[in-house]
Amino acid sequence: MTRSTPTPSRLPFALGWDHAVADIPAAGLSVQRTAEPGECERIARALDLLACTLTVDYAIVPSGSGRYHLTATLAARVEQACGVTLEPVASAIEERLDLYFWPAEAIPAPTSGELDLDGEEDPEPIVEDRIDVGRVAFECLAAAIDPFPRKPEATLERSSTGGEEALGKADSPFAVLANLRPKA
Repeated sequence: MTRSTPTPSRLPFALGWDHAVADIPAAGLSVQRTAEPGECERIARALDLLACTLTVDYAIVPSGSGRYHLTATLAARVEQACGVTLEPVASAIEERLDLYFWPAEAIPAPTSGELDLDGEEDPEPIVEDRIDVGRVAFECLAAAIDPFPRKPEATLERSSTGGEEALGKADSPFAVLANLRPKA
């Protein structure tokens, strides 16, 4: 078995959901993809999830000049460890995608270092004549996951060093520092 070094569009955790531009008909194509168990395991490992399922319904339509328009709906169920109790927390994610793929050489270089949050999104590159839907789906899922999952009833109990009550000071970040100061 021969292994090749992955290209940026073929990272180990990325889904192998790509399409050769030569295989996309003039009328476009519509696809529904569901991540297989092995793909779900790789996604969960890469995103530090306990478990996940993922389905993406998408359409790719040629838009002229070697460019393509991707519209998609991503639906996922993820299970994460609660940030307080470490118990499983399940959540549902649904995201819509509306992107353009252009040949890499047709994407203009940035003209300034400023980021325009109100403008249109930059097009995605077509790499090696392929549209990598799996990479885009993975990145969309990664961005949609709650970075601080918490069970609704989970509470973080505060422990006291004893010094705060003794001094009668209100909770503050400086109260703990005051207790660390050497006594003269």
